[in-house]
Parts: sequence; structure tokens; C-alpha cells
Amino acid sequence: MDGIINVNKEAGMTSFDVLRALKKILREKKMGHAGTLDPMAEGVLLVCVGKATKLVDSLMSEVKVYRAELLLGVETDTEDSTGKRLSEEENCVTKEEVLSAFHSLLGKREQIPPMYSAKKVEGKRLYSMAREGIVIERKPSLIEIFSIELLSLTEPEPFEGLSCRGKHQRISFRVKSSKGTYIRTLCTEIGEKLGTKACMSALTREEVGEFHLKESKTLSEIERYTKEGALSSFLKPALYSKVPTVLTFGKFDGVHLGHQKIFSSVFRIGEEEGLKPAVLSFTMEKESFFLQGRKEMLSTEDEHFTRLKNAGFREVYLYPLTMEAARMSPEDFVRIILIEALKVKHLVVGTDCSFGYQGAGNVEFLKNLQGKYDFSLTVVDKVLTTNSAGEEVEISSSYIRKSLEEGRVEEAAALLGRPYSINGTVVHGKAIGRSLSFPTANIFPREGKLIPKEGVYYTRVMVLGEEYDAMTNIGRNPSISAENPLTIESHLLNFDKEIYGEKIRISFLERIREQKRFPNLDALKAQLKEDLLTVEQFRKRRT
Repeated sequence: MDGIINVNKEAGMTSFDVLRALKKILREKKMGHAGTLDPMAEGVLLVCVGKATKLVDSLMSEVKVYRAELLLGVETDTEDSTGKRLSEEENCVTKEEVLSAFHSLLGKREQIPPMYSAKKVEGKRLYSMAREGIVIERKPSLIEIFSIELLSLTEPEPFEGLSCRGKHQRISFRVKSSKGTYIRTLCTEIGEKLGTKACMSALTREEVGEFHLKESKTLSEIERYTKEGALSSFLKPALYSKVPTVLTFGKFDGVHLGHQKIFSSVFRIGEEEGLKPAVLSFTMEKESFFLQGRKEMLSTEDEHFTRLKNAGFREVYLYPLTMEAARMSPEDFVRIILIEALKVKHLVVGTDCSFGYQGAGNVEFLKNLQGKYDFSLTVVDKVLTTNSAGEEVEISSSYIRKSLEEGRVEEAAALLGRPYSINGTVVHGKAIGRSLSFPTANIFPREGKLIPKEGVYYTRVMVLGEEYDAMTNIGRNPSISAENPLTIESHLLNFDKEIYGEKIRISFLERIREQKRFPNLDALKAQLKEDLLTVEQFRKRRT
């Protein structure tokens, strides 16, 4: 399970209590919250689950809105009404004085965190020290108060609690503030501006960025929805952008020339319109139903993410194509994923884009939604190539996969804009190549990664930060045994280092020949010498 949950935290619970309850309800272990709420506080507590935990820091930095109440004339050790009363005095202030105090606290300034807070100093929570009677010097944090709105000001009246003897006014207000603002401390500061003491008597967090209290769910509601299987009622996608984006979406397996043409449009529009370039890539687990029998992709998930980042995207969003995601209607995908989560203002797609339930969403569908959701749309034409029969065809990931499955690695390289490559860790083999004076670096195929057709290839191998010409065999060593597993063996030219356990990258340049079964090792060695001469010819031709 991956996503963001907008929890309506109830008073009396710690933020950790909420996490513990959610872990039990959802049967998930990996989760974290984006900003602590005091036990007495209520309201929006964002909880990130699974892969969404990487969004915690980003969500914590969002602007927050609180509705708070302070008790004037009362000082406590915790700066709120749950603490021990330290002093008390009666007073009476006017609305004008309160508004003046609010105005004086607007803008950027430093605030010293209270001792009773979850902030860590040298690995220890401040509240743990405070409970032990320890008070230490705290470094001030830079905060910003964007606005303070007065909601109500009561007449002096008795306050039930804190053993108060006198009558005190209560001030209710709404404040919009930056990350790191302690509202308890703000209440104390308001009291100081009014020439007296004050402590916080109530707090509700109403907003964290775009997440609002009216949309939040209590733990009991989340438990009910979970039992009903209605996760989408409370679980938002593990996707989030703080700023408007120009975005493209798709699988983009291999990031070929057609994809790169779309990406170029995204970058150009981002620069022209001042939008953050972003890409949303659908990913599938190896057992995914949607692979429909195909488990081999041009890129593993790690390679895919790195390639998209290297293409120039500031933000890369990987969106698992689960059954639940696939059931989402095309309009819900646009509204929930593109508009609400990723702040898309300009969308760039290919002519064959499809999305939503049963792929019902397409270019025409997007055109019809532009006005409703206020986004621009750019459609990029396909890039064409000529196949071996002289026919004009569209460049696609499936066409490139077919080329590799047939051993046409040169054609695949031309369509990808780079040689097709495979990564792996060098393992011990049977040392047959070494006995023939052709030592090899052996790797096993990675599950889910497409391997070119069995045979011998001219390749270049990157190892220990340098690249070497090589000849690579993909096969099962039929001359040795008919039961061998598929291996990838590379003989590096002008190389004699031990590299067991090292990571290598093999880039396929040209195909030399098919796999053959030789009658004896002498015949195999003779063929390897011929292959080496072919590699030398290929290398000279390329230099």
C-alpha cells in the first residue's frame, strides 16, 4: 500500500498513537506522519504510507492553517492548558489591542521552540528532558506568520481547569504560518504583546498545503472504509507536487527517440511558461496482470528512474499500475492524479496516449477536459523509421523489443539513441574461457530485463570506471552441456584484472554470429579467434 492519508486526529491521542492505530487497521508497517500534533490538538495529520514516506519532508514544509484559542492571564510550564499553572493575573484587553498585537507578529522572525516539544536536541526529545526537570538553551528557528484573523474575544469569565481563581478572557483566532511554528509559543507571544501572560487552551489544524480538514477522515471512518475495500475513499496517491508543472505521462520503456521528442517539448514549454518539467511513468510489478505474458522490459525500474532523471527532469513520478489504479476512470485520473496531486497546468502527450479504465482516455478525451480543469494540451506526433523491408514504421518500445529479440542490436541502438545495455555483477563461471586463453567476465540475466537473442556480439564493457572493447556471448554453452542456464559472458580486450563482485555494464554494438555447438574445445577456440578478428574489424570501422 502506497499513499497519503489525511487523518482527522482526535484530541487525547499523540501522533504516534495515530500511526500505531493505522498500522493495525491497514496491516502496513512502513508509514510516517508529516508534522506532529500535540495530544490536546485536533485536525489534519498527514500520514504517508509505503513509498509515499519519501514525501514526508516535502509535506512538512507546507504552509499550515490553525484555529486556536488562548487563555489570557495564565502561564503554564507547557505553554498550554494541559500543563502546570505557574502564575495567574486578571486583566482585560480590547479588540483593538488584540488586533495590534496580531499585526506586530506578522512576517518572518525567529521563534524559540518550547521545552515541551517533539524537537530533538542531540538525539533526545525536548519534552523528555522537560519531564526530567531539565531546561536547556534552544536555538531559535526562522518562521513566518502570513496572517492572523481574530475570530472571537470573550469577556473575562471563570475558566474551569488549571485551578484558576480569577476571571480570564479567551481569544479565538485563525493563523496561517510556515513550517516550524509552535502555536503554543505564539499564544505566549501574543500575551507578551498584550502585557500579560497567556497559554493555549484549544488547537485545531485546518489545513496543510492543499489538504483540508473537511476532507480528512477519522480513524473509525478509515477502519470502516478499509473493511469495505474502499481505500480510494481516504488513500491519496503517493504523488505530490508543490508547484505547477508541465507534465507528460506514459510507460516510456527504454526512453527511445519518440519519447525523447516528447520530453523536448516538455522542457521547452517549461522554460517558456515558467513551469516545473515533470514526468509520470507507469510501472508494473513483474507479476502484474497487465504485462499479459511479457515480463521482460527494456529497462529495470532502477535503470528507468535513472534514465528519466538523466534526461533532464527535475521530478520523476513512478506510478504503479495496480488493479485499483487501472479501475480509475479517465476523468478521475486527470482530476485526482494530474490536476490535484501533480498541479498540471500544461500536459504533453503522444498521439496514441491512453489511460484510465480499459484505456478509455485518449487525446480527444483530454481536449474535452481542458476547459473544465484549466490546463493546456500539446500533442506530439510519432517519430518514424524505416524497417528492413523498406517500410515506414513508428518507433515504439515494442518494435525495439522485437529488434533485440531478433538480434538486431544496431537497429535498436539507432532507435534508442544509444546502444542497448545490460548491467550485472561479475560472478564465478566454469573458467572454460580462461582454459582457452579467453577469460570472461560472467553475469546472470536480471529478472524482468530483456536479453538480446542468443549469439555472439561486439560490445563495450564499462568496469572500474573505464570502458573496454569486448566480445560477448549470450547463450547456454551448448558445446559443454545441453542443460546449462543462460549466461552472459564477455571477453574484454587488453584487460587482465580480477573483477569478481564488481558491477559492469555491457553495451551491445553489433551482432557477430549465431550460437553454435562445436564438436570439441579446439574447434571452439578456433571460432573464438575468428570472432576476435571480427571484433577488431568492427572496432576499426567505428574509429
